[in-house]
This record gives sequence, structure tokens and C-alpha cells, in this order.
Amino acid sequence: MTDFDDIVIGTGMAGLTVGALLANAGRRVLMLEAHDTPGGYAHTFTVGRHRFCAQVHYIFNCGEGESIDAFLSKIGVRDEVPFERLDPEGFDHIVVGRERFRVPNGLAKHEARLVRRFPEHRAAIRRYFGLVGDVGRELDAMKDLPARITPWVALRSAHRYRHVIRHMRSTLEDVYDRLRMPPLLRAVLAGQAGDYLLPPRDVSFLLHVALVWGYDKGAYYPRGHFFHLVDTIVRSIRARPGCAVLTEREVSRIEVEGGRVVGVTTKGGERFSARRYVSNVDPKRTLELAGRESFSRRDARRADYAYSSGNITVYIAVRGLDLRDHGFGSYNVWHYPHADLDRIYDDQGLRHDLSDPWLFMSTPTLHTSAPGLCPDGEQVMEIATSCDHARFSELRRRDRRAYNAEKKKVRDTILDVIQDRYVPRLRDHLAVQVTGTPATNERFCRAPHGNAYGAALTPAHVTMDRGPVRTSLDNLWMVNATAGFPSVAGTVGAGIALYEELSGDAV
Repeated sequence: MTDFDDIVIGTGMAGLTVGALLANAGRRVLMLEAHDTPGGYAHTFTVGRHRFCAQVHYIFNCGEGESIDAFLSKIGVRDEVPFERLDPEGFDHIVVGRERFRVPNGLAKHEARLVRRFPEHRAAIRRYFGLVGDVGRELDAMKDLPARITPWVALRSAHRYRHVIRHMRSTLEDVYDRLRMPPLLRAVLAGQAGDYLLPPRDVSFLLHVALVWGYDKGAYYPRGHFFHLVDTIVRSIRARPGCAVLTEREVSRIEVEGGRVVGVTTKGGERFSARRYVSNVDPKRTLELAGRESFSRRDARRADYAYSSGNITVYIAVRGLDLRDHGFGSYNVWHYPHADLDRIYDDQGLRHDLSDPWLFMSTPTLHTSAPGLCPDGEQVMEIATSCDHARFSELRRRDRRAYNAEKKKVRDTILDVIQDRYVPRLRDHLAVQVTGTPATNERFCRAPHGNAYGAALTPAHVTMDRGPVRTSLDNLWMVNATAGFPSVAGTVGAGIALYEELSGDAV
């Protein structure tokens, strides 16, 4: 007997999106989450009286009619989840060495500011922003393409998408080299590199443009924080007849018979069945759960990818000071010790040298006045940087004491940088401090190799066919940061695309 219409394995943002939309359409949906909290990397954890979002700090596509707004409207909760827009005059601040640059909304404004600062490189700057605009507009237009690209559609569309096609295999550094961009400008224009955890040498230029183009329309933070966004979506599912969201239900097996999924079994021994199944977990892991022999060669090829970098995140709360007095506000701050981002990433990822790290610093309690993250009189800061997964995973497995010592060493280095460069006497004001590593990602979010963004966002993995996948099993689909794109906007967009494919109903 089939208990549900649809089972969604995992409650990351792509899974929550497709699950909520299906539930809203009257389907009986069961969502199974391995962790004790829904949301994937958008989940919030609690430490005493403090709350921290695991890995999401700001998002795009929240404006009226954009994908996140359209999704929340479709499930009837748009008014319950308002967003605050980060400072449009500088939603990101890029600090390279001792120089600070603000990234505003409006590519023309950003271009004009950089031309004033670097007049001798006016031509390169204008060519860069012209190319970003051309590619960004083409990426927007590609949303109108059919889900399946036939040779005729590809041929007919070649001229319309000529800039995208030309740069399918380009890295950001390839473009820099062609434009003869100087080192400091390279670092400033790639200042948001932590949003894809790759240096200019390695990141897909198309992915870089997609991120720049998306945030240029507006960078947002949920007024009630990310836990409120996730909780509201989960409540909308649970409120529908015949629907459920169950936590601490890690799926250990996807049962296959005759080319179809017939049920899923959890580590606790429970078994659930449905007419249709959606996996929101990593595609490689999905194939392992169902048995690789059950899938076609095409599915196996889709699961052939390298993972993105891991990251270290330090979560702190401070009391007795106002971070606004030290260069923080309704924006994020990106710190780079020097302009050679390729070398910085190699130092941290290949040589395990985090003695002078790049840092991403976000202050959610300055993005909204809503309470909920910390006691009155305190402020929260979340700091992230990149690192190698293997070192931390091996240390944790082999020697827990050495692992904790390495975590403390990196955390202390990060706090030293902030104290020396931004917030004097920071340590005197710390109310709480917590550190997460790639091994933490692996444990709590079931992220293979502690990855932060699914497949590495290199040109090889940023392809035209990246999106939700109908597998060779008749009733199994995959959607997540790899079967789609990372970020809240990317995963929500993938969830919407899958819902539209399954239902024929537009969002």
C-alpha cells in the first residue's frame, strides 16, 4: 500500500521548495530529514541563549516577482517572511590589504566608482562590466529555453546566447588575462569569491557572472532571520492534509524493484513508500543508497564530479560594544591580506597554511532589528574562510584532541586578525564562540567531503544541462545544489523547476 504521493529525502532548500509546492497543490508529501533540524545549510543551531545560521548569510532573488518571492507567494506565506535589503550603496565591502571598496547595487555605479579609483585602467574596467552585462542578460533569457535542448533549438539559439556559449569553458582568470586586468582590480572584482569558494584561476566565469548579476539586483536578509524562513516553509507543509516533515530520519536505503523505487528505509528501521520520490541529498550519495547498478550510464556520468572546497566558520557573540563603530553594518566585509587570491586559496587549501587567512565577516544582528539570535545588548558575527577537508576529517578520525587543538588554533588566528585589523580588544567582549569545520559539515549536513557548495563550480561542472534530474529509475528525481545550483536562490530555483516539471503548473 502506498502511504504518500511523494517522499522527499532531505530538507535542504531545494527539497523544502519542491515539497512545499507539491503539498500546496494537494499532494500528500512526506519529508525525511537526517538532522534534528530542517533546512540543510540554511538551518539554525542553538548554543545556550544564542542562535546561529549554519552557513547562509545573505541571499538574492527576493525582489517582487523574483524566484524566492514567487515561491513564497505560491505557498501563501509571502507576507509572513519579509526581507530586509542590505545597504544598496555597499552590500559587500571588499578589503584588500589596507584598502576598502564598497560593492553597490547597480553595475553602472560600481563601474563608475572603479574608473574613478583606477582611471589608468578605464578600458579594462568598461570591457569587464560590458561583458558581465552581456552574459548576465543572456543567462536571464535562457530561463525561457525548453527543459530539453534539441539540436535544432541549440542551433537556432546560438547567436542569441553567443556570449554565454563563447565563455562556457572560461575561468574568471581567463577573462582577466584577456582584459589585462591589474592585480588589485582582479582581487576587488573577485572579492565575493567566498560565495563559490574558488579563486579566479579555477571558477567558471559564467558562475561568477550569475552571482554578480543576482546580487546586483539586491542582496537580502530575512527580517525574522533564517530560522523563521525555514520554519515558515516547514509549517506550511505540515499544515497540509496528509503531509509530514520528520526529522532524525536518515534514509539508509532506497529500495528498487523492476526499475522503480518501491520504498525507503531509515537507519532506525522505519520503512516508507510513495508513488514518487525526490532525493534532495548529494547525487553520488543517492546512487549509493539505491545501488549504482540500478542506474544508467548517463546517471553515472552525472554523478562524476569533484566536490567544492570545505570551510571553517567561527560563530561569535559580543557584548559591551557596537560593531557599527568598527566598520560593520548592513553589509558583509570580505578581508584579503593581499591581492593574489590564487595564492591565498592555495596556501589554505593545498598547503594547509591558515596563518594569514581571507575572511568573510557577516553581522546578522545589524541586517535586521528583529530579536531572536542573542540576548539584548549583544551582537552576532559569523566569520568564514576556506580550508582542506581531508586534514580536518583525518584529524577528527585519528586524534580528537589534535583535531580540537587545530580548530582552536585556526579560531584564535581568525580572532587575532579581526582584533588587530577591525575590533580592538575583541576578546574582552566575547560572550560565546563556536567553531565549525568541514568535518562538522559532514556530520550534521551529511555533506560528502565537507563540501560547501556541492560540485566544484569550475567550467567543467557549470554546464547547460545542470538542473533537476529525472533518473533512469521511473519514479526518482534528484534536486539539490549539484542537481541544480548552490545558494538559496539557486536551490529554490531548482526546486521550482522540478515542481513545474512534475505538475505542469507554473510558479
